[in-house]
Amino acid sequence: MPSVLRRASAGLVVAVATTSLTTFLLPLAVPAAGATPTAADAPVVATAATGIDTLTWAACPASSPEDESHGMPRADVLCATVPIPLDHSDPGGRKVDVEIRRITAAGDRTGTVFGNPGGPGADARTLWHSAIDAAQDSPMDTIRRNHDLVVVQPRGLEGAGSLECAPDRAEELSAVAAAKTCMDADPELVSSITTENLVRDHEHVRQAMGLGRITYFGYSYGTAIGMMYQTLFPESIERMLLDSSVGPTETWWYDFHRHQAENRHQARDYVLGWIAQNDATYDLGDTPLKVYRRIHELDLTEGRAAARFLPPPAQPGDEVLGSLSGGSAGASAEPFTAGSADALTTGSARLDNAAAASSGAFDQDVEGAKGYFTVLDAHSRNPSVWSDIAWTISAKIHGTLTDPPTPDELEEQIVEGLPVPVMTSDSQTYLTILNCNETAPPSGTPLAGALLGSSDSVGSTREDSWALEEQTQYCLYPPSTVPPRIVANEMAAPPLILQADHDPNTPGMFGPTTAAATGGTLVRIRGTVHCHFDTGNLRVDAVVVDYLRTGEVPEGLYLDTPVPAPEPAPWV
Repeated sequence: MPSVLRRASAGLVVAVATTSLTTFLLPLAVPAAGATPTAADAPVVATAATGIDTLTWAACPASSPEDESHGMPRADVLCATVPIPLDHSDPGGRKVDVEIRRITAAGDRTGTVFGNPGGPGADARTLWHSAIDAAQDSPMDTIRRNHDLVVVQPRGLEGAGSLECAPDRAEELSAVAAAKTCMDADPELVSSITTENLVRDHEHVRQAMGLGRITYFGYSYGTAIGMMYQTLFPESIERMLLDSSVGPTETWWYDFHRHQAENRHQARDYVLGWIAQNDATYDLGDTPLKVYRRIHELDLTEGRAAARFLPPPAQPGDEVLGSLSGGSAGASAEPFTAGSADALTTGSARLDNAAAASSGAFDQDVEGAKGYFTVLDAHSRNPSVWSDIAWTISAKIHGTLTDPPTPDELEEQIVEGLPVPVMTSDSQTYLTILNCNETAPPSGTPLAGALLGSSDSVGSTREDSWALEEQTQYCLYPPSTVPPRIVANEMAAPPLILQADHDPNTPGMFGPTTAAATGGTLVRIRGTVHCHFDTGNLRVDAVVVDYLRTGEVPEGLYLDTPVPAPEPAPWV
């Protein structure tokens, strides 16, 4: 099952393999099955600001190498621990100690920004390091001039009642099995890990700090916390940024993941188009379909499984595949001169998969090995690595490098060079727990399980299989809650929503639905990037900073993502 985060970090002591559909984020909250959601009927009136901070603050210890690299402990990064009820309706019951981190305003404080980086399962304590990086001029520096920056570590992660479910069995457990093990070990804590409770935890901290209205920045899954905050405590919010929204839905995770699967090929096609536009550099084809075929044939030759990826639409000048009984490399073809060949190329992919399955080609896959196409697919949202991927594939095809990196080596090099950590196995377990706590029964065909079991023989593409997986019941325990319906309760200013058209983690379709559900203003962004503010897009940064100041956003903005220029080969 995919995830949705911006910055991830370890939290649980249960390690599991991450899923092949790597994304970044996820949504909403869930009361016991059958319970009647009431929160949306009448939002809670926020407790008036007392102006009295009841927390005890001290310089935060360095809890990660990234903290150490930013000079912690330091006087302007403070920590406190807040005992928070597992059940907010029972304030005298069991509590969990939750770590709060506050970066103090550089000048006179006029407000406070709370934030969550997504996941679910990302370590919130790593958010906004750019605001204390002396070597980096960041838009967060502008905001920090007169705002404190606060994060509330999500319950269940390290520093907030860290789950320790089965450390001795970590290597043998799948994500869903680990989630079930955690539920069996501590059902009271694990069943309380929901989006609604995370919102109530933030509100508990706001009140303990004696604050009035706050600004909230939610990235990826953090947007679910934001939408729920507006639903439950609208009087507590001054401004709200929802960056790469997971969208509002009453069926949550199954439908969300299914839309992710459907959207992924659009992001991948965008990258194939970029490589085709730079054919003079990479020599992989001058149309997306030609690039697809070169990588597809390379992976088949290497015994990988990239044949299952859906091809992009054909363009004038492309050749439409004919009989594929011998696989793509030996297929007959006819020139295509006009229009789109979506149906034809999709059908060809399925025929090719069926032929490969019947010949035993899929049995040649090395367990756990990646194809080059899998690497490209996984990093479609990271334009900074597109050139390295294209150069490596070009060197492999054209023999311009004696020993080019294998897909696994290429993936390792990319991950090491990325500024944002990938999801850890621990955060994957947390994601699965929150997922299963909030997941309504799957929608779609009741035959999904049977169809999934026969997917090799029918020639399913990877997208077909992902969509079928999200129509099967995979959680090993029933949901613990039912998320309140998202309501556009009036705040001091409507939310600002940032959404990319082809983001593979949070599909572009969720931008308009989020704007409709929250009454917010949508800013559309071209491209595949996931999470936009404070990532180098200067036009986006200017819109956000101005919104924070005025509470207003021009209608109809449609901004570009900076497109990378081809770079020299990484080994030159």
